[in-house]
Amino acid sequence: MSTAGQEPAEPEVRVRRAGTTDGDAVAALRRAWVEQRGRATPGADPGFEHGFATWWRAELSHHAVWVAEARAAGAEWAEWAAVGSLDVAEVAAMPAPGRPGERWGYVGSLVALGEAPRGVPRKLLGAAVAHARDRGLVRLVLRPSPAGAAFYRAAGFSPAGEEMMVLSTGGGDG
Repeated sequence: MSTAGQEPAEPEVRVRRAGTTDGDAVAALRRAWVEQRGRATPGADPGFEHGFATWWRAELSHHAVWVAEARAAGAEWAEWAAVGSLDVAEVAAMPAPGRPGERWGYVGSLVALGEAPRGVPRKLLGAAVAHARDRGLVRLVLRPSPAGAAFYRAAGFSPAGEEMMVLSTGGGDG
C-alpha cells in the first residue's frame, strides 16, 4: 500500500522457461497482444488456439520459450499472471569441410501486454541471451519491426547487412 507522496511499489516480475503445460498461456498471450494492437478483432480466428496447440506440441522440442509473469508487489498470496513471452528457435547449421556445424538462434515473437510492468521485454531478452550463451549458440538473429529496432540495438544487436530475402513457395497461407 502506498502512503501519501509515495509511488506504489512496482509489481514483482519473474521470467521462467516455459514447459509443455504452458502452451495455453502462451497462446492466450499471443491472442491478447494481437487484439491489443488492433491487428485482430476480439474472438477472431476461433481455430487459433487449436492450431497453436498443434504447433506447440510439434515445435517446442527445438524452441526455447520464456514467459514473464507479474503480481502485485508484496502480495505473496496473489497469483502470477502471464504478461509476456519470447521464443527462440534453435537452428543447427549443416557442417562443411573446414567448418564445423554451428548452432544459432532465431529470436521471434517477443510479446509484452500493455499492462506488463516496465522492463518485461528487457528481462525476456536477457533470459534468451543467457540461454544462448549457456547452450553455446554462436549468434542470435532476428528481424525486428521498425518499432522494435531501437530496443534491439540498445540490447547490443547490430545490423547484419541487407534486409532478409524471402521467396514465397506458394505453400500454406503466405
